[in-house]
Amino acid sequence: MITFRWRSWLGASVALFLLYGAANVLAALVVPTTLIQGGAGATAVVLDPDSDAYLAGGKQIINALRHDNPKLDTLLVSSMVSMCSQMMAFAIVAILVTWFAIRQGQTWGLWAVTAAALAQVPYYVAITTMYAAQGAPIGGGVAGLFPFYVWPLIALALGLVGMRRMHLSRAG
Repeated sequence: MITFRWRSWLGASVALFLLYGAANVLAALVVPTTLIQGGAGATAVVLDPDSDAYLAGGKQIINALRHDNPKLDTLLVSSMVSMCSQMMAFAIVAILVTWFAIRQGQTWGLWAVTAAALAQVPYYVAITTMYAAQGAPIGGGVAGLFPFYVWPLIALALGLVGMRRMHLSRAG
């Protein structure tokens, strides 16, 4: 049994992973609510508002989908709501693994949450490649996603340092 301290490398890692999970919970609640109320043009559907609107034919077209093409609007909104359900599932597991495994000094938890967080990278590489092939501007989307890849890597590094120090202090 370890004595967990918030003011430690491991504590910083736990805080970052908990905030990462909370950010995913918040997004998984706000995005579907906004889309269900306002339609596909209410927020970014996949990558970012500009690139998504570009693929739909422009901001006016994506904003008018609910009225002009309600079936397509329903498809886009329900696809995003479906994705957000997976985001919520990830967020809950990330928070629980962080709280019950990483906080207790279990290294597998660090690797599990980091791997799960980074599992989305190849999917977004495919998405940005498809968007770029259609001429959509992808810079804003890539820049917006970058923190979500760096954040868990920083939390992993802090956690590994914290666990190493914890094991060294126990051995010494």
